[in-house]
Amino acid sequence: MDWAKAKNILIVAFIITNLFLLFNISKDLFIKEDLQLINDHYIENVEVLLNDNGIQLKTEIPREIISLPLLDFKYENLHNNEIIRSFLGTSYEVNNNIYTANEKQLSFESNKRLKFKKLSNEVVTYAINEKEAISLSEEFLNSKGLLKDDLSLTQVYFGTINDYDTAPLYKLVYNQTYRNRFLGESYAHVYVNHRGVIGLEAMLLKHEKTQTHRKKTIPASEALLKTMNDIVNDNENQEIVITSIEMGYYLNPYDIQLSDWKDIESGTAVPTWKITLENGKIYYAEALKN
Repeated sequence: MDWAKAKNILIVAFIITNLFLLFNISKDLFIKEDLQLINDHYIENVEVLLNDNGIQLKTEIPREIISLPLLDFKYENLHNNEIIRSFLGTSYEVNNNIYTANEKQLSFESNKRLKFKKLSNEVVTYAINEKEAISLSEEFLNSKGLLKDDLSLTQVYFGTINDYDTAPLYKLVYNQTYRNRFLGESYAHVYVNHRGVIGLEAMLLKHEKTQTHRKKTIPASEALLKTMNDIVNDNENQEIVITSIEMGYYLNPYDIQLSDWKDIESGTAVPTWKITLENGKIYYAEALKN
């Protein structure tokens, strides 16, 4: 038997089956379009389809369908003398846009993305707990003028990140928000161990304008169906558990059809569903209704 051919046939059959189920589920989407409510039967069918594909839910599927405006943002210019002095002091060396001083390194990507790293081979002799890591992180961000009201801690990861240290450390993920909705690709990642903050990566946005017209969005259930195959393929042979589904905004710095993203100073953020897994992976699904 040609096993490769048989495998391809099974994959095609799986895709066709999912498309058929998706069509039958979607036709019962609304109780009444003018009420903008999700049919209970539709939600149940989506849950069954997710379960059949090995995806568990540890959160409710949002039922509301809302209309939101598009938002215009400008990237914060983090490449300035005040920022440099706050990280390195007044005495430092510059080579190929990389600033160094006292075993510290600071660099910028097109003025938008900031990267800071402590350069040290000190051997780890003791650990810190999560509470201490959070305290050190917030004290550090505040001292650099980056801990603003719209920046919130959303995730704490403990493990090995070879770019910063061979021993386990804490990675604290802060996400920027606008009117209590997340802003995708606007963040500060802080890396902490017993030596304090040993690394930071940040890219932040500044709101410029809210567009006048509101756009209708797809429901969360449809976003789940759109991302289901990607989630399954990315997490093959792993337990897949969805812990959060929320609506916010996403401005992808790489999804610009002009030139290099490094030349882009501003852009439009669109309503987007964010699906977070228990293993920390995040999936975005654009929510604008066609």
